[in-house]
Amino acid sequence: MIYEPMLITVNGMSGVGKDSIIEGLTRLDPKIKEIMSTKSRAPRIGEVNGLHSHFVSLEDFKRKIENGAFLEYSHHHESYYGIQRADVEAAWAEGCDAISDNQSDGVFQLRKSIPGRQFAILIMPPSRERLFQRLTQRNPELAEAGKQRFKAAEPDLDHLHDPHYVFTNPDMRGSKLTDYDAIFTNDDLEVTTYAVHARILQERAKRQGETA
Repeated sequence: MIYEPMLITVNGMSGVGKDSIIEGLTRLDPKIKEIMSTKSRAPRIGEVNGLHSHFVSLEDFKRKIENGAFLEYSHHHESYYGIQRADVEAAWAEGCDAISDNQSDGVFQLRKSIPGRQFAILIMPPSRERLFQRLTQRNPELAEAGKQRFKAAEPDLDHLHDPHYVFTNPDMRGSKLTDYDAIFTNDDLEVTTYAVHARILQERAKRQGETA
């Protein structure tokens, strides 16, 4: 049988390096294709429609919901965000595994919308101090916003290795460690990216064996 590509979801609290890891994986492996999210807002400064995300009107987004266009979607900060089925299926048609940055509610929705074809990865911070540095020092103009994101994540930082703890930060809210297929601590970006890629290759080989 032919290998059925998967949708790799990358989750983790703000500041753990999800975007950088996804970018590194797509450079390492031509069979991994990043899927742009669709957002019901206008592009911000530096964002380009069709390059960073699909930006649509609220009316268009709701119309897509009614038409069943999304594999998953959510509402945050007065805007809707979602992954369109057509984008994922286009990557699959090319024989590529799709990859996207998802929050926990999206991870749960995908488990129902594409059962058996999701591979959920969780990225964790190496320490409280490193997370604070990443959120407040990488862009001085966003330091205050970074402090607020750290504050939202802080209650969870004492429970990073507790398999029974239910996370409360906005990106991981309602999920536990056991809700993910693979977990990595991002201490060194390059090392972590290669480790995640190795795990993806392992999962790909496993699924190919199951469909052989």
